[in-house]
Amino acid sequence: MKADQVLAPVTGATALPVAIVTGFLGSGKTTFVRGLLTAGGGTRVAVIVNELGELGIDGALLEGAAQSVIELPGGCMCCESRGDVGRALTLLTQRASELDAIVVETSGVSDPLGVADLLAHGVFPTDLRLSQVVTVVDAENFDRNLADAEAAYSQIVSADLFVVGKSDLVAPEVVIAIGERLARLNPRAAVLPSDGGRSAAGLLGEVAGVPTVSTRRRAVHTEPGYDSVAWEADREIGLEPLLAWVEALPPSIYRVKALIRQGETDVALHRVGARVTVLASPAARRESGDGRTRVVVIGKGLAAESIRADLAAMEPSDQETA
Repeated sequence: MKADQVLAPVTGATALPVAIVTGFLGSGKTTFVRGLLTAGGGTRVAVIVNELGELGIDGALLEGAAQSVIELPGGCMCCESRGDVGRALTLLTQRASELDAIVVETSGVSDPLGVADLLAHGVFPTDLRLSQVVTVVDAENFDRNLADAEAAYSQIVSADLFVVGKSDLVAPEVVIAIGERLARLNPRAAVLPSDGGRSAAGLLGEVAGVPTVSTRRRAVHTEPGYDSVAWEADREIGLEPLLAWVEALPPSIYRVKALIRQGETDVALHRVGARVTVLASPAARRESGDGRTRVVVIGKGLAAESIRADLAAMEPSDQETA
């Protein structure tokens, strides 16, 4: 199967193909999905995004690249949000004539087989077929993710295809070692080489085949033990104080996602482990004058009220706003 056929239906099938994109917190799933959509040319793709947190940020970053984006914040697809995923899939199948494929991006702590099981046993207005499970692995935090989270292991053993993300941040021999470990953990999945400058679609390469959902084991829920704190403000806050606060967070804070307005520019701030990046956001739902700020913090043993108080202290006063 060629790179541009990851979302294509299985030959002879009339069902609408569904690709599941999974990977642990901060592995680069949304960046991969956006690259896939951008490289898809005229392919009409709808995306369902599940986020661990009450606020949707990843969906805003995908807008403009997908035919439709449905956000499902606040849960793990193998448990709390499974009913929401089913309803979202039903909604999209009612528009099947407008779509060529569906992508489901799971939360970073989800077992992707929860969605695979839903596709296998759910009843929808239009037939759905799982094309494949793509697992994005974080080259920089590979060992830590496997050591800390059962979900990361579930995502690896469920994959049909691996994409090695952030390979430009580690030595070439580390990427080779990760590929060898992935091959031992899941020998049936293709392990793709990657360089940081290659487009997401270029990472797809070729795979030997696409197993159907009927060959998969039933999903097993895993308890990730991660909490999330969401905070939202109607006013624009300064990037520098937010950046300083994020950089000073303790190791128990594993992932931070923020979308903020700076003048006329949308900025996405990310923290994964100890690494913090700030990027201009390629797309976001904004109207003129909208200074809304969204922040999601993910980790273990979070002090929610303290986090919200710290963020609220960054809001400008009425006098400063005026």
